[in-house]
Amino acid sequence: MSEILVGDELMDLVFAALDHGVDSVSGGGPLIPFVLTEGPDGRNLSRFAAETLEEGHSQALRYAASSDADRVAVAYDGYLTVEGERSDAVFVEAQERGAGSSVLFAQRYRPGGRLRKFAAVGNAAYAGEGKGLF
Repeated sequence: MSEILVGDELMDLVFAALDHGVDSVSGGGPLIPFVLTEGPDGRNLSRFAAETLEEGHSQALRYAASSDADRVAVAYDGYLTVEGERSDAVFVEAQERGAGSSVLFAQRYRPGGRLRKFAAVGNAAYAGEGKGLF
C-alpha cells in the first residue's frame, strides 16, 4: 500500500470535520452536508440544507470550488462497504490549495435506535483519492 501524503494541517482539518460530522449524526438526525474552510483568519463552517441531502452535497462542492481558503473539507453522510458489509459513514473529502487532488476519509457508525446506542465503528480510514475540490 502506498503512503498517504497529507500534511498535518490538512489532517487536523479532516479530523475536525469527521468529529463534527459524527457528533451531528450521533443524536439520530441526518448529517446536513457542510464545508469547513481554513485560512489565515481561522476556520469557518458553512452548512448546506437543501430539499435532498444530495443537493446539499452538490451545493457544498460548488462552495468549496469557489473558496479562496488554504484548505477545505466537505463532509457528508453516505454508505461504505467493507468486507461485504454496508455501513453508514461520515465522509470527508479534503484538499489543500495547490494539491492536484483531494483525499477522502470515512468514519463508519451504527445509528442509535430504540434498543441500541449510537456507536462509531472502528477508526477513521483513508477511502481514496478524489479529483480535487478547487
